[in-house]
Amino acid sequence: MRVRGWLAVLLAFGLNAAAVAHEGEEHGDHDARHGGFVMMYGDLHFELVAKAAGAVELYYSDAVRAPLPAATASDVVVEIERTDGSIENVAMAISNDGEYWTGSSKPIEAPEDIIRVGFVFEGEPLVLDVPFSAMPAASADSHDAHMVHHGH
Repeated sequence: MRVRGWLAVLLAFGLNAAAVAHEGEEHGDHDARHGGFVMMYGDLHFELVAKAAGAVELYYSDAVRAPLPAATASDVVVEIERTDGSIENVAMAISNDGEYWTGSSKPIEAPEDIIRVGFVFEGEPLVLDVPFSAMPAASADSHDAHMVHHGH
């Protein structure tokens, strides 16, 4: 009984300690920096942004959310599967400043539309579907607002 009691205390402490996330610690910050939806792949964070005017952007950051250059990932592909059954292939390219991947698309409006993202990171491919309904409200100028906010 006594061992069980200590085990329960240790488990409770361990679970509570693991549940607390702090900014600056690995995986402790999942706030969107560019108005998008943040996901993880191992220690890599990536933020998918769907612009209201019709564009897709993809930003990368490390385990503590320090920005990484767009070239961190290769072979980036994005397609949008629309509710009418059509699929739009978005030609992605690295931005002029090298900070993110970007591509023009038609505006995404239906919550049921799917944004399919694929890329290669450290030799491993990743493909995932993100329903548009999971995205924060699209921003016509999320990148511009970010740049002004930081004084760039």
